[in-house]
Amino acid sequence: MSFKDIPSLASKVAIVTGANSGIGLVTARELAKHDCHVILACRSRERAEPVVKALESEITNTTGKVEFMQLDMMSLKSIKQFVDEFKAKNLPLHILVNNAGIMAVPFQLSVDGIESQFATNHVGVMALTTSLLPLLESSAPARIVCVSSAAHKWAPESGIDFENINNEANYSKYTAYGQSKVATILFTRELHRQLRERGITNIHVNAVHPGVVQTNLFREQPWIIRKLLSLFQRSEDNGAKTQLYCATSEDIVKNDWSGRYFEPIAKLSESSAISQDMELAKKLWTFTEELIAKST
Repeated sequence: MSFKDIPSLASKVAIVTGANSGIGLVTARELAKHDCHVILACRSRERAEPVVKALESEITNTTGKVEFMQLDMMSLKSIKQFVDEFKAKNLPLHILVNNAGIMAVPFQLSVDGIESQFATNHVGVMALTTSLLPLLESSAPARIVCVSSAAHKWAPESGIDFENINNEANYSKYTAYGQSKVATILFTRELHRQLRERGITNIHVNAVHPGVVQTNLFREQPWIIRKLLSLFQRSEDNGAKTQLYCATSEDIVKNDWSGRYFEPIAKLSESSAISQDMELAKKLWTFTEELIAKST
């Protein structure tokens, strides 16, 4: 997959979360370069606004547009505010890239009292996506891309340890990361199932593993681990290609690939057996729905 393969996205609107750095920034840049109106949904205005200015200077020869909107994926209040503000713009929505995430951080609870990795990488993604779903449906054909990881295989044997999500005494930052990323895949599969059950066939939702990429996602890791990872990390440009493929390629529609898992670069793949357990996916959906309702 090459950036040249991305079709014209004129009149399309996209939201990319965590788009001020790393593969999120590359994703936003390439969508805008192909004439898309891109919302960079980021936590820090201070870090995002210079990025928007830099991108504007890169897309002068296109009809693309970039703008910043504030969004903290660890706060359900922030997600609701973002959705309300986006709806107030009266724009359609054709592409949602759930790119923002955190990895293997020390134990912390979100403002809503949810373990931070589960809150950011799963609960926030479900809250944002389901809130924007009516807009995606009315704007369809549409794409939803959820960034997972091969590290979803680090999840506990049960996939999701529902009883201990917020239990600091039981916390392993790597297991919690794996759990949050298996949740991403389960959410993707269940959303696909629900859409098709309602007869909606023109929204394609997929999960992707971008690869081990040279980004600040690994900032919490010990120096020696960062050094070892650097030996086989792929560039940010190559890291973004799989999610760009799922967000834009005609192959997705032609093959009706939805509820699937992709790995670098742009390859349809199989995720772990537990991440394909649809009973677990339904249980997680109900659990998360209740968690969101209780926290808002």
